[in-house]
Amino acid sequence: MTDSEAPRQEIELLIERGVVLPMTGEQDLLWDGAVAVDGGRILAVGPTAELQQRFDARQTIDAHEQLVMPGLVNTHMHLFGAFARGLVNDLSFTPWIQKKFYVTSKGLNPDNYYLGTQFTSVEMLKTGTTSFLDCGTYQDLEEAAVAGVETAGIRAVLARAMADVQDDLAEFLTRSDQLTRENLESGEAYIERFDRAAGGRVRAWPCPIQVTSASDELCAGAMELAERYDVGVVTHSNVDREDIEAHGLRFGGTRPIERFNSLGILNRRFAGTHMAWLSDEEVRLLLETGASAIHCPSASMKGAYGAFSKGRFPELMAGGGIVGLGTDGPAASCFLDMFREVHLAATGHKEARLDWTLISPYEALELATIGSARAMLLEDEIGTLEPGKRADVILLDLMRPEMVPWHEDNLLANLVYSGTGNLVHTVVVDGRVVVRAGSVLTMDEDAVMRAMQKEAPRFVQLSREWDAKFWPEDHTKPHQFRKEAPA
Repeated sequence: MTDSEAPRQEIELLIERGVVLPMTGEQDLLWDGAVAVDGGRILAVGPTAELQQRFDARQTIDAHEQLVMPGLVNTHMHLFGAFARGLVNDLSFTPWIQKKFYVTSKGLNPDNYYLGTQFTSVEMLKTGTTSFLDCGTYQDLEEAAVAGVETAGIRAVLARAMADVQDDLAEFLTRSDQLTRENLESGEAYIERFDRAAGGRVRAWPCPIQVTSASDELCAGAMELAERYDVGVVTHSNVDREDIEAHGLRFGGTRPIERFNSLGILNRRFAGTHMAWLSDEEVRLLLETGASAIHCPSASMKGAYGAFSKGRFPELMAGGGIVGLGTDGPAASCFLDMFREVHLAATGHKEARLDWTLISPYEALELATIGSARAMLLEDEIGTLEPGKRADVILLDLMRPEMVPWHEDNLLANLVYSGTGNLVHTVVVDGRVVVRAGSVLTMDEDAVMRAMQKEAPRFVQLSREWDAKFWPEDHTKPHQFRKEAPA
């Protein structure tokens, strides 16, 4: 029997006739390519004619004049910021965090946290993000977050907030256990209950929320949980000059990454977010230990953190370090479109260093796909289009004005320097079509938007409350910390 006469394998889905960018190498581009999917996983990637001969699909997607690529991976956002978009602005890092925690801690409940999870998932899915890491899932609201992810059909790491030090940053974080033991015991119960929920699309991590709000014992305990349950640990670290100053005051002049290394928890399971202010020694430690650094360009630009003017991301990338990309939450960047982050990552360092050779378009796309997948410990499951991986795939409309004309000499450049999430036409997560022709199929978008709008006054009032009580007398200057941090 010849190959043409061999029986074809029946599968669930065949995406065919597309320009396939598998993110397995800059030259691995198929101009008439196809992706075969069955059981939620990718079976094959190859020329359309070849896969049409091998497979008989129950559903076919014609991707003619579309780019087929892995779903984007957002390694830093905040579900608790869904209702705070545009309410927390023009403050230095510490009062900015204080106001965000005040508004969200007081305003959130299980019902609106579920709604906010749906809302943020709508925005992410419509702009091509198929996986995200929530850095600080609020205590007592975890079940609502998991339910929201399950309904949306998206993939998520939900990293539960932990804090046992009531420092300036955690002053208004009212949703947190106060004792180290309570944090670790409830964190373990959370992982046992929710890790691999939603058909495996949810992973549950511990999250010491800020480097100054978590004791050595809590950080070490979080890593012990991660190792025991085969998950990761994520925190906000080296965010900006205030973060470094506050950490030095509390922990005897040490820098965060050096402290974590001395605790023995700087390893492949560790992810530090923002990481704008790294010393030479901290860069060396990250490269040596395999720990991840998460770059959030837009949040840094809005909050003046210094990720471009002070950041060492080009050095980390050149050294083979693991670097992910994130939007931060709606209260920070004010958007969840990862294509906009890709653009900033590819251009911001060029401007800051007057070096046009830094971070090519393909390297910027790697940050949002396989780089972020590595940071989420999911590189064996997502981040590229390869046989055996989960079928998280997005299709982009190449005939939109921002992409035309497109050809082999400009496709990646157009995508990175010109494209946004508006290019997204179809989104597949775990082999299931969740967005078609730009519309989300898993939720009632209009109902979600109207419910969000109806809920907004509660958070506007809390924002005004904080402004009246706590707005800094001179908000143009950095936060002033106590010269001696409490024991």
